[in-house]
Amino acid sequence: MKNTLLFDISAHIGQSFTAMVPATLNLADRAALALNGIIGTIDPDLLTMWGIIHYAAPRPHLSHWASAETLVDPKLAESITLMRIMSGSDYGLELEQRYRAAILSRMEDGLYWDRVNPRRPWRNSYASSFYGEGKDEDFATLPGAGRLLRTMIIWRELGAEPELMERKIRELTTGLLRIAVHKDDYAYYPEHGGWGEPCAYPRSGWLNTDEALGETEGGEGSVVCMHGHQIYAAARWYTLSRQPEAIDLAARLTRYVMLPRFWGGVPDPYGDRSQIKLMHIGAHLPDPAYTAGHEQGHWYSHFHARAIALRGILEYAWAAGDERAAEFVRRAYEYTLSQGIPRMGWINCYPAGMNHVEGCALGDLVALGIRLSDYGLGDYWDDVDAVVRNQLVEQQLTRADLLQRVSENATTQCCENAFPGQLDFPEDIFTRTLGVYGGTALPTSIPNVWVMHCCTSNATQGLYYAWEGAVRETERMAEVNLLINRASQSLDVDSYLPYEGKVIIHNKAAGKIAIRIPFWIPRKDLRMEINDNLRYPQWIGNRILLEDLTKGDRITLSFPVLTNTLSYTANAHSPQEQPYNLTLRGSTVVDISPRDDSPTAYPLYLRDYMKTDRTPMTSTKRFIPNQIVRGW
Repeated sequence: MKNTLLFDISAHIGQSFTAMVPATLNLADRAALALNGIIGTIDPDLLTMWGIIHYAAPRPHLSHWASAETLVDPKLAESITLMRIMSGSDYGLELEQRYRAAILSRMEDGLYWDRVNPRRPWRNSYASSFYGEGKDEDFATLPGAGRLLRTMIIWRELGAEPELMERKIRELTTGLLRIAVHKDDYAYYPEHGGWGEPCAYPRSGWLNTDEALGETEGGEGSVVCMHGHQIYAAARWYTLSRQPEAIDLAARLTRYVMLPRFWGGVPDPYGDRSQIKLMHIGAHLPDPAYTAGHEQGHWYSHFHARAIALRGILEYAWAAGDERAAEFVRRAYEYTLSQGIPRMGWINCYPAGMNHVEGCALGDLVALGIRLSDYGLGDYWDDVDAVVRNQLVEQQLTRADLLQRVSENATTQCCENAFPGQLDFPEDIFTRTLGVYGGTALPTSIPNVWVMHCCTSNATQGLYYAWEGAVRETERMAEVNLLINRASQSLDVDSYLPYEGKVIIHNKAAGKIAIRIPFWIPRKDLRMEINDNLRYPQWIGNRILLEDLTKGDRITLSFPVLTNTLSYTANAHSPQEQPYNLTLRGSTVVDISPRDDSPTAYPLYLRDYMKTDRTPMTSTKRFIPNQIVRGW
């Protein structure tokens, strides 16, 4: 009898071919590298992740990360699936199948559990200063359940045991609605309802059902964060299934997280942080005059945590047709871009705190920009392009020599008080983990070189969102939204950026193609040829429309790529204020100053090789999956 928990999703199945292409940004290659790092940090004995990687230590090592690992495991499993779709790699497939089975086995009674396990004595050590000392009792991790819902929806879309997946999705949706605390027209999960982590539901029931009075009552500096995944998944599932419990859950939780008490205020760089226990939480001041920040989704603390809620609200708005909720997310997104340097995809996740961008937030920025554009709330593809070409790929750890340099120059060893079995010191750690994401970064470096696997999970999914959105296909119609290398059923894109202003599209099946042109390309300077014959573009908004195409047509776009040096300020009007000079070719940062030359930091934007106007070429294997996930 077939083991229904060891199903093969076969996300790596498709067609491959070899082609000579520009050696420019290729997100499929990034996905293959990410898969290396993710598989390399799954504990094959416990079948959970090693949640943290410490490179800045004389003995670099992997570390288990309390209950946060079971919370994030479904997200990492989802990332594995998406990386396989992009790259076609079957690396570590057997371990992935066992990992997936272990995650699903934690479902019981319509909830997703972190069970007592004597082999995980670190299980209750996540944030005891906020949630109290742990107990030897199972608890359900509710944000983790939201992530598991999202992941199972994707597995179902790919055809993995659809009856089993649908049954589990419905059970989990109903279970999350059942244990929520209902009040008036909204519902919530108590931030301090259990122990070990936020919104933890003990096997014996809630310890209390107190309603949060403000956003920063918990260890992550965000109450709304702990509801966002459940909203997102329930709304997405309602769109697919019309299960009434799903939209009821999404609607009630959305009304809670949009309450005015959770939004508004501005960071206070001079505020008293003596009572603030974690970097996530910033001191704040009230809104300035003439600003109703609580109505516009303004925030002052831990952007990634806010983004989880915003992405859920947006998905609910689309499912329910709620224009006010949709507008709220749009305003919040636009406000967020003002908190950093959007031209390079860097935003400050921790105002009045650490002033870094978190790896998780990069995936959020890509997702919000694409989905707001998809749902007709604006055209944010230039924002997406900036994140993808710059901070999203730069924060991925791709050079083992730089990681080794960090370790060789480190002077202190962390984690001296670790539990037995909590640490591992693999000799091949630099190659085994290559492709994961640095936890937090300044514009020019990752100064504290460590990895939180929540960041690897979210950032790698940002790679997928951009890859999927770059080329969209329908019957006889294709849409190119990002001018990056991409192979698909309908067409292949060869991008010579940033070296040359040239993009070649090889048509394979599309009768019509719409191509979005970035804002920095002057329309008057765009030249288009089809099979070496000059054609004048037909513009519709920011896109050129090509019709009556046939198989084999070769579309060439040519345009100037100027080199500009522009100045932008990070952390303005604060003690951490720092102007940066960005050298840009189109949307790509090819240099930045001032730099961080510390040998204990992982440097970013080492891109001198991009300053030439001659594009290097490479022979590479291109992969086209049989199935892709559009409803991510």
